[in-house]
Amino acid sequence: MKRIIGILVFLTTFPSLRAQSLLFGVVEDTVTRSPIGGASVTLLRQGRPLKFTRTNDRGEFRIGIQALQAGDSLQAASIGYAKKRVKVVPDGATRILMSAQTFELSEVKVRAGRVFGRQDTTVYDLTRFASERDNSLKDVLKKLPGVEVGDDGSLQVNGRELSRFTVEGLDLTGGRYSQLEESIKARDVRKAEIIEHDQPVKALRDKILTDAVAMNIVLKDEARDKLLPTLKPYALAGEPTHVGGAVHLLQIGKRRQWMYDAAYDRTGRDLAQETRVLADYGRGLSPRSLPSWFSTPSLVAPIDANRLRFNTSQRYGASKIQKTDSDGELRFTADYLRIVERQDTRNESVYNLGAALPVVTNQKQRLILRHDDLSLELERKVNTETAYGRELLRLSARKADGKADLNDTLSQRVRTPEVNVEGNLHRLYTLGNGQLSLQSVLDYHHSSPCLYVDKDEMPLQTNLWHGAAAIGWLNKRLYLTRQYTVGADVQSLNVQGGNALLSLYLAPYWQYERGKWQASFSPKVSWERYTRQRRSFFLWHPSVYVRWKSGFHGEWTFAGSYDESIGNMEEFVLGSYRRDYRTYYESRGLIPRTAALYSTLGYVYKRPVQEFFLNAHMTVGRNWHNTISDLRIAEGKYYLSKEEGHTRSDFFRTEGTLSKGIYDWHLKLRLSGSFMYAAGWQMSAGSLLGYRAKVYELTPHIEFAPAWGALSYQGNFKWQYSSVMKTLCGWGQSLSLTSTMGPADLTWSMTHHRKELQEGHTLNALIADAKAVWRMKRLRLSAMLSNLFNKREYIVSQYSGVSMFTDYYVLRGRELLVSMQYSF
Repeated sequence: MKRIIGILVFLTTFPSLRAQSLLFGVVEDTVTRSPIGGASVTLLRQGRPLKFTRTNDRGEFRIGIQALQAGDSLQAASIGYAKKRVKVVPDGATRILMSAQTFELSEVKVRAGRVFGRQDTTVYDLTRFASERDNSLKDVLKKLPGVEVGDDGSLQVNGRELSRFTVEGLDLTGGRYSQLEESIKARDVRKAEIIEHDQPVKALRDKILTDAVAMNIVLKDEARDKLLPTLKPYALAGEPTHVGGAVHLLQIGKRRQWMYDAAYDRTGRDLAQETRVLADYGRGLSPRSLPSWFSTPSLVAPIDANRLRFNTSQRYGASKIQKTDSDGELRFTADYLRIVERQDTRNESVYNLGAALPVVTNQKQRLILRHDDLSLELERKVNTETAYGRELLRLSARKADGKADLNDTLSQRVRTPEVNVEGNLHRLYTLGNGQLSLQSVLDYHHSSPCLYVDKDEMPLQTNLWHGAAAIGWLNKRLYLTRQYTVGADVQSLNVQGGNALLSLYLAPYWQYERGKWQASFSPKVSWERYTRQRRSFFLWHPSVYVRWKSGFHGEWTFAGSYDESIGNMEEFVLGSYRRDYRTYYESRGLIPRTAALYSTLGYVYKRPVQEFFLNAHMTVGRNWHNTISDLRIAEGKYYLSKEEGHTRSDFFRTEGTLSKGIYDWHLKLRLSGSFMYAAGWQMSAGSLLGYRAKVYELTPHIEFAPAWGALSYQGNFKWQYSSVMKTLCGWGQSLSLTSTMGPADLTWSMTHHRKELQEGHTLNALIADAKAVWRMKRLRLSAMLSNLFNKREYIVSQYSGVSMFTDYYVLRGRELLVSMQYSF
């Protein structure tokens, strides 16, 4: 009774809400009268669902409507309770009393265990998968069936990349979740919630459906709102011998979270990956980026990059997020990265350009890369069931400096300093039966890149202004959602003269969703005007999407699109320039135009309780081009130019992954396979050259982790075929064995590479490591001897169109790393 009186007082205080015909009430247990949070409440009109919401932690709900009609009713549903339908109380609070019930619904399977599924949500009990050997959240996630962890920390769920990653419902890092995978300890996590068809904007739920996948990590109660500092010093004996380490300060709560960290590393670890955004759920209009005029050197790593990265790296980061009084969020993120990398490589490139003999070029390079990167982000967000608001301010200053000694005869240096400023605004309002959205972005970019080849200096000053705005209206009635968006986009690029682009577009969108079917169609059209070139283009971008749930566990999807686009301005605004010491580019003023037709058919199957996951996809596409790149090679120099020519290229790819977990055996199995076919045209000296390429790939993976030890195996078998080159095949296999004896873990790992190279040569490389870990209550000591056999060179050959490249890399030698981790 007190709860209902409280709700009435709330409505008396805010009479404007009552004027909007607000249905409100509370859902309670019929026996204990305790509130039921998270229950779904649906407004039914003539037996059909009209609006939907969920109760808060106090069991309260609110649904806004234009007018109440006779016969309207409310239906409540919650796990562990029988569904309950009641009539709407027209002038007061509606109380819905639900009876507890032990049950098994066809669409919901309730099971007290390590994995269970509820509609589009799969929940893993991480305490069942974690063991004493696991050090971080990342180690536990690797064991989950259907979940794959990439080398950079990126996560896939049944073949789909994560679009949102949160801890206790908050995105502390702005999508840079690899920081949290390493910082959160395995002993502190309780469960992982995976939400398929995730719609992060609450006001759009049940209106705009998505294929996005989100993951939320829930901590144990004793770890929540607690300071979690970690110290990780190390000493390395190698080339050179030195000391380094990292420190993390972390506190995770439901309303406030913060993290500070610092690191100094020379072990080959890539600290830059911690600053990369791995999850992005479409945060409004996108900014533009600066053109890349020169071939900026970069570190290339065909195998584990830690084995060939000779680095001196520093990183300092701070992140903080908190909920505001208006149920909004305020986030601040700052990062500074300083990296110096060194790499020695050799390259042999073979080009089949239609001559009697292939053209061969060689390059020997000693490279030193210096990166400085400072970035700041401030984001404010409000996300309720009736409104959405987001403001983002992003500042960054970067400087890349790559110096290379080439072929022992000349030197090249590329310096690229840049400054970027971005402001992003997104608003969504509920007005009657519809929703109005307003979006805008304004960004500025400045760079002064310069290419030095021996004593020659080629500077460029680049300024880019960009602004965009869009307004949209969305309305849903019964099973049909209609959305209409109009927008404008303006760019001003100044480099050796001004270049402006004006773009206008109209994007209607219709979505039908009923039962097991969902379909959408968007006949988007746009108009683009290039002022300096005095050219205008009318472009089509229609797309269609269909989803069918074939049962409670399977789902089919089909997507098709036709897209007309204009090439980036960097392809034609400069008539000619030099990209690097041996590459010259000429645009001839031609504006490239491409038409792309793509379609994808996918199938996803999951049985979380049985820990079985399957996904398969097939994609076919064709591109039409009005220009073609002409490549001529003379005396070791590359001459690239754009030429008129109507050509097409074809693409086909099919891939699938099967994942099965057997919890009682502590076993996870995964098998992935793919086939890719590509065909197209290359021009050389005015002659068209056709090519076709096929790639077959098979990747098995085993994780076996009983109490007495662990075994991990991963293989990659690849076969490549090209119509203009020889066939290549090869494989890589990694095996790791761990023996656990009380608090000690002893690990032996080996990786074997077998690769076919040019001219009939074959690479066989065996790389081995040994590691010992001693676990105490708060202290973890480890010693690792890497590259036991002191393998110092790695070679790989690969195709690209009518060319084949063979690269030689210098590896880090034998090293001893002694480290400590202390968690306070």
